[in-house]
Formats: sequence, structure tokens, C-alpha cells
Amino acid sequence: MNIKENNFKGEKGKDSLIVSNNPIAKYFGFGKMKTTFKKEIIGGISTLLSMIYILSVEPGILSGAQSINDSNSFMNADGVFLATAIMSFLATFVMGIAANVPIALAPSMGVNAMFTFSVANSGGLGYEGALIATSISGIMFCIISVTKLRTLIIKSLPKSLHLAIGVGIGFFIAYVGIANIGWVQKSEGGLPIAELSNFKLNYPEIILGSIVLLTAIFLNFKKFFAPVAVVMVIGFIIAIILANTIDNHAINQSFGSAKWDSNKWNYAKLFKGFASNISSTWSEFTNTKIWSNPTMYVSIFVFIILTFFDATGTITAVNVEMNRESGVESDIPQRALIIDGASTIVGASIGVSNIACYAESCVGVSQGARTGFASLVTSMGLLLSIVIFPIFQMMPSCITGAATVFIGTVVIKSITGIEWNKPEMAIAAFFSILFMIITYNIANGIALAIIAYTVGSMATGKLKEIGPVIWSLDVIFILYFIANSFI
Repeated sequence: MNIKENNFKGEKGKDSLIVSNNPIAKYFGFGKMKTTFKKEIIGGISTLLSMIYILSVEPGILSGAQSINDSNSFMNADGVFLATAIMSFLATFVMGIAANVPIALAPSMGVNAMFTFSVANSGGLGYEGALIATSISGIMFCIISVTKLRTLIIKSLPKSLHLAIGVGIGFFIAYVGIANIGWVQKSEGGLPIAELSNFKLNYPEIILGSIVLLTAIFLNFKKFFAPVAVVMVIGFIIAIILANTIDNHAINQSFGSAKWDSNKWNYAKLFKGFASNISSTWSEFTNTKIWSNPTMYVSIFVFIILTFFDATGTITAVNVEMNRESGVESDIPQRALIIDGASTIVGASIGVSNIACYAESCVGVSQGARTGFASLVTSMGLLLSIVIFPIFQMMPSCITGAATVFIGTVVIKSITGIEWNKPEMAIAAFFSILFMIITYNIANGIALAIIAYTVGSMATGKLKEIGPVIWSLDVIFILYFIANSFI
């Protein structure tokens, strides 16, 4: 393959290298986005390493979902792992090749906990009903994306509100990372609680995760080559060594997943569990227990709202970060929104909860990802995880958590662009950041931000600036909170 590189003067006055004559580079628009194969590969790997935790977290959460017919029967964890890997690969690959954006997709954190504990278990739908509700919500969400209603809503929000949502997501993913490092307690469902954890028990992961984080920050300031990916790999190697050479309770608690176990290499269990989850779900499609339960319809509505605004906020944050890093103003194409919605439909049909764009994609953007080629690199890693799935499951959460916190520190740079001198913008930003963190839910933060913006505009005599879309969103979010209370 003959690759030629030409120098050109960037907007910031620095010489850059771009691949110009390669057909792959032309397809993905490397020249326009001022990127190279090297940057895209590093960015794609960085995103992969920062989101790889979902391959162990999703099975861990969904395997607690009961069957509608037997409270002692649960989703098969091995099957959920395979479905997660397959769906994350497909969604991310299609996003890269068709939409040409460096955004990775996988089952949504937070929504998967609601799926298991609120809908399947407490809601009485079982995992079968929860998957059917997820699939229907995905169909509705895809229709909204096709009709361009989603784009209309995005464009109706003031720029400061867009930035506030992005900053809120920055703090949110940093909080996710802090929890994964081990600094805060977690509930039985795996959601972080704002309380310091037991340092005596968790000190190995807290120390290693914090060192990885601070080293990444230090190397980033020094303009070191791919700081996040490098320190994650080094941290992973250290965790493997500690887990397999030192036998004490604290090490096992922190790095237990990094222990080598040849018995984990069982592909038959993966495919058997995968088939079992699918057949069990769709054999219950005509079960009257599902369709006569009001939770079914409330869940569909709540899933639509969660997926819509979770994904919208994440895509906005990634786009703002990409534009800032590249110096090129571009919008996320409509195809990306449709792919996002369609992924949930396909994902639910094979046994995973709502699929969403990942804010961790910002890790890849910060490391050079600018086009869909980076998403292809990420997707290949997700596909490879099926072949070497025990190794991917060995990555301790404190390592991925460090990468997540790092990118949170990068994303919040947009906070300076918010019009803090305008009360309605300041109060919206405040509620966006606060509620995303304390409720561990991006959609909740967006909902409170828009409601607070409306109230602030009314209080400052700017009622005429509130358009019909904002008023409609206020009503929808009020209904959302009412509906959410029932599940």
C-alpha cells in the first residue's frame, strides 16, 4: 500500500501531516479532518480500552434479571457477554463505515440497571418483557430519528445549553471513572453512591487507578505519545502481575478479574447461553402477563426518553470535543442518529439492553480520532474480544476508570464557553451537572437543565425567547418524571 503524506499549514499555524492519496483516507476524509492512520488507530484503541468494561459490567447486571415465569431463573451471563460483544461490534462498525464519525456504541450504563432491577424484577415483566419493551422503544426512537425530529430538537437548544449538557456529561463520566477506580461505594446494583469506600479493603485498586490517572494527566501535559492507551496497558500488566503473584483479600478484591483461569476458555457455554436468552425471550412474545402489565407501556415511554436524550447529549458532547480538538467545524450526520436508534432494535432482539453512543468516545477523540476509521478500529477490538474473551474480561475496572476520569477533565474545558453571566444559562448548567451526577443518569440532567432554563427565562423576562420545542420538552419531561416514578 503506497501512502503519501503532505505537509500543510493548520489553522493554529502548526505543520501537520495528512494522508492524501490513499483510497481509504479519501473515503474517510482524512485531509478535511487533518488526521492520519496513526492518529486514527491510536484513537480507536484508546476508545476501546476505555469502554471495554462494558463487556463484563453488562453481563454482571443483566444476569440478575429474573424470568417472567420463574423468579429463580435468570438471564445467562455468558449469553449476555456474547450478545454485548456482537452488538457493540456491529453498531460501532456501521457507525464508522456509514456515518464516518469516531463514536462507539454499546449497551447504556444506568439504563441496564433500570432494565434489570426496575423493569424486569420489580416491574414484573421479567427479562423477556424488558427486552420486548426495549425493542419497541428502539423502533419508536428510530422513527423519531428518521423524521428529523431529533435534529430539530437539538437545533432548538441555545448554544450555552448544548455546552452545559456536554460539560455535565464530562462530570458524569468522571464520576463513573472515580467509582470504577474504587473511591466511592457502590449499591447492590453496581451504581455508585456518594460515599467514600472502604480504603482498607480497596486500597490496591485505588492506588493503582489513581497512579494511572495522574500519570496520564502528566504525560498529556508533556505531549507524550498516546498517554491514555500507554498507561492503561502498563496498569493492566501491573494488575495481572499482582493478581497472579500475591494472594491476599485486598488484592483479590481489587484485581480478582485479572487472575488467569484456563477454565474460562469455554466457547460452547457462550453460544449456548446466547441461544438460550434469545429463544426464551421471543417465545414469550404472546405472553399475556407482559401485555396486561401497565409497567410495559410506562417502560417503553421511559426507555424512549432515556435513549433519546442520553444519546443526544453524548453525541453533542463528542461533536463539541471533536470540533475543538480538530479546529474543523462539522455536524454529526443524520445517519448517525438513525444508526443509534436502529442499534437498540437489533440489540434487544439478540439479548442486550438499550444500545447508546458512548461518552468514552471522547477518549479516542482526545488521542487523535477524527473519522469513522477510528470506529472501525474500535469495532475490530470488540469483535476480537469474542475470540479472547477471558483476557478482555481480565481488565480491572480501576484501569478503565482512570481513563474515564481523564477524559472527564478534558471534556469540561467547554465550561468556559457557557454564558454564566446570563442567569437562565447559569441555572440550567448547574442543574445539568448536578443531576447527571447525583442520579447517575444523563437524561435526568438534560431534563432538569431544560426545565431550569425555562424557569430562568421566565424569571428574567425572556419568555419570548422560549420556542415551542422547549415548551414541548418541558411537558414531555414532566410526564417522564411522573412515568418514571411508576417503575
